[in-house]
Amino acid sequence: MKVAVIIDTWFPFIGGGQINAWEISKRLSQKGLKIDIITRNSGKYNLERVKNLHVYKIGPKSSGSNFVSKILFLARSFRFVYKRNYDVYHAYVFLPAITAKLLMLTKKRPAVLSIFGTSIDSDLPGTLRKLMESVILLKIKYSAQIADSRDLFKFNNINQDIIYVPNAVDFSAFDRIHVNKYKQPTIITVARLHPQKNLINLVKAIETVQKRIPQIQLLIVGDGPQKDKIKKQIQELKLNKDVKLLGEISGTKLIKLYKSSHLFILPSLYEGQPISLLDAWAAKLPVIISKTGDCQYLVKNGVNGYIINNQQNPKNIARSIIEAFGNKNLENLGLNGYKFVKKNFSWDKSAQETLLVYKNVI
Repeated sequence: MKVAVIIDTWFPFIGGGQINAWEISKRLSQKGLKIDIITRNSGKYNLERVKNLHVYKIGPKSSGSNFVSKILFLARSFRFVYKRNYDVYHAYVFLPAITAKLLMLTKKRPAVLSIFGTSIDSDLPGTLRKLMESVILLKIKYSAQIADSRDLFKFNNINQDIIYVPNAVDFSAFDRIHVNKYKQPTIITVARLHPQKNLINLVKAIETVQKRIPQIQLLIVGDGPQKDKIKKQIQELKLNKDVKLLGEISGTKLIKLYKSSHLFILPSLYEGQPISLLDAWAAKLPVIISKTGDCQYLVKNGVNGYIINNQQNPKNIARSIIEAFGNKNLENLGLNGYKFVKKNFSWDKSAQETLLVYKNVI
C-alpha cells in the first residue's frame, strides 16, 4: 500500500497535527506501507530516518503561518501527487483537504481527512475561518474522516463514516526521566501562543491567584502570533518574575519541565485532543482544562484533574487553580491521569486503527 500524507505545515513547527502525522506514518511505514509526506518547506528539522517513509518539502521556505504559502501549496501539492500513483490520500486539516478531494475526483482514489478540533462553534472571532472550516469539514464528502475528538460527532455532517482515533504519548521517554520538583508551586502550560489557547486570560488569572498563593509560578512553553501581546500583559500586571515565556522547547528538556512542575493547565477556547494534556498525565501531573473538545470526556473533575467552566473569565481560571493547590491529595489526581492514559492510549494502537481506515476505504 502506498499513501500520500498531505499536510501544509511541518517541523520545526510543532503542533498536534505534525506529531500525529509523524508518529502514525512512522509506525505504518515500519509495517511495510510506503508513505510519502508531502508538505511545505518550513525549515530544517531533526527527525530520524525511517525505511519506507519519505518527506517531500515543496516550494520555497516559508513560515508556518504564511497563508499565501498555504494557498500556493494546494496547487503545488496537487501537481506533485497527481503525477504519482497512490492508493490513499490522507489530508491533515484544513486546507490540504481541498487537495485530497480534487485528487479523489480526478484520480479515482479514496481520500481520508484527519481533524484535530474546530473553531466552528467556539467564541473565537473569525467568521470567514469558521465558514471555511464548516464547509471543508462538514459539507464536503470524503471516503472517511478521522477525528481525535468525539466532540466532532455533535455536528450535522455530510460525512457519516467518522472514526475516532485518539492521539497518544511515548511513556518510555517520560518514565526514564527523574527530576526534583520546583520548590515554589509551579504551573506549566504547553501551547501555541494563539488566541485559541486563551493565554491572556490565564495571565490575568495568575494576578488573582497571587493573592492566595504568593509564590505561584507559571511557565508558558510555546511560540506563536500572540507572543508580544502576552508579554505586554505580563509587564502591565508586573508579573515578569512569576510568569515566564520560555519559547519552543521539546524532547528531554520539555519532559523535565513537565516533571518539575506541580500542575498543568490548558484553558483553550477550543481543542481537539491536545497531546500536551496526555504528556502532562504521562508526567503524572494533575491537570486543569476547559470544557471543550475531547478534554471534557477525558478529565473527571476531582479525579484526574479539574474542568474550568466559562474559561473566558479569568476569575474562573483562578478559582480552579486555587482549588487544585488546596487539595491535599493533588498528586493522586496526577497518578490517576497517568494510569488512565497508559491503559488507553498508545501510538501503536492509533496506527493500527488508522491502517484499518485505509484498508476499509480501499
